[in-house]
Amino acid sequence: MKQVKGFKMPYSELGQRGDRVKAVVNRDVNEFVKFGYDETIPTKVEEKTKQFKDILPDMYWEGQKTLKTNAKDECRSTLVGLLGEIAFKSKLALGSGSKEYATFRFSGVDRKTDSELVAYAKHVCQTADFFTDQLNTRNVTTELITQTIDATMALDDAIDAQAEAISVREQKSVERLAIGNELYELIVELCEVGKRIWEHENEAFYNDYVLYASSKSTTQTEETEDVVEETTNEK
Repeated sequence: MKQVKGFKMPYSELGQRGDRVKAVVNRDVNEFVKFGYDETIPTKVEEKTKQFKDILPDMYWEGQKTLKTNAKDECRSTLVGLLGEIAFKSKLALGSGSKEYATFRFSGVDRKTDSELVAYAKHVCQTADFFTDQLNTRNVTTELITQTIDATMALDDAIDAQAEAISVREQKSVERLAIGNELYELIVELCEVGKRIWEHENEAFYNDYVLYASSKSTTQTEETEDVVEETTNEK
């Protein structure tokens, strides 16, 4: 089930609020003890805030996914180029209307998904083994086939790397939201207690616990960083 963001402030503001609440609770810790809190409550806020801040934002993980996707696309382009060279030279060597040429099934390469392209490239390289002598007359050499096999393996690995980057992005998005909700719930509770402590006693201290009052970010467009729901989109 998709988690729901339980706070309106941006993620960056939540981290800053965690720092601020830790500071004022530390100042007023003796008062919080009277409400049943342990003296270590400021440390708890500090640890939860640090845990939240230590998770890199979604823009970082999106960047990593983009890098892996670009690398995969480069591998695909290289492989398509090699297959095109083999196809053209094989047509010269075997004849475009021959049964031998037809066994390669040289068509629709650009329409294949990444995984389909990997399987197809393996088929082409294996098929070429049956026509080594004929293909050599048009320089479909062992070296060219080896390059194509290597490019196929590179694309296969790049597909896995892209999928891993997408998965990590999803995991970190979920993790950051869950910890963010936990931190928010903690500081909301402490702010309610803090306001109760200083209500009618100290207006400045009371305002320290008004969660949104002094935050400029509440007048800005709310930052949205929903839980990522994404799967690999192959070409």
